[in-house]
Amino acid sequence: MPVILRIDVDRAYWKGIYNYPRMIYGLFPAIDPLGYLEPCKNLLEDLNSRGVKASFFFQIMTLPKREMAKKISRAGHSVGLHAVETQSFDRFSRELSKISERFEGKIRGFTKHGSGQLKLSRGHDPTYDSQKFIKYAKEANLKYFLGNGENPEEIERVVEDILFFPSAFWLNRNYREDRFTVDWLIDESVNRNIVVLMHPVEFRRDFLRREYERILDGVEIIKPIDEIL
Repeated sequence: MPVILRIDVDRAYWKGIYNYPRMIYGLFPAIDPLGYLEPCKNLLEDLNSRGVKASFFFQIMTLPKREMAKKISRAGHSVGLHAVETQSFDRFSRELSKISERFEGKIRGFTKHGSGQLKLSRGHDPTYDSQKFIKYAKEANLKYFLGNGENPEEIERVVEDILFFPSAFWLNRNYREDRFTVDWLIDESVNRNIVVLMHPVEFRRDFLRREYERILDGVEIIKPIDEIL
């Protein structure tokens, strides 16, 4: 069974001096020479060189420029919304509309920024309510919602016609128990679908990159979420 590589793009710049004003206040523009989405671009190049198809989720503040958006789509990756403003369906819909327009209507699902602990930007709703998000997905005629739970033993299910993965195997070890090793993931993926959650900045950290390399080398099948539906 396939692993779904979920990539939540929630950092616009590697350098905090540029990233902070853009992500917190939406005040800094998207400037390629200053490194806009550089970690994401590097990760995309690596995946493409391996022929691996992943699932990318973007915020409004990490929206790729049109050339990059086309490159992602042409390579066969899935794309979705990494939702920030989920206080109401109207605010969620505005974010969804902007992401969908950039990717020519190819958005079929979403993930949520944050798991309920911290307010991460000016407009961010930190509340994490998976049942509400499933209802949002259904009302928006989407097909799936990928949750932020930290127990990768939880299996996917269909709720109100929405494919729901409640948890993921987080690449960052701070969000998974020690028993959930890469070896555990490789063995588990033989029998069922499982989501691996990572962020592009983790691709730049040596230890986490080694974990990423082991996953890509050891897992038999990796597919984007759109091919699972």
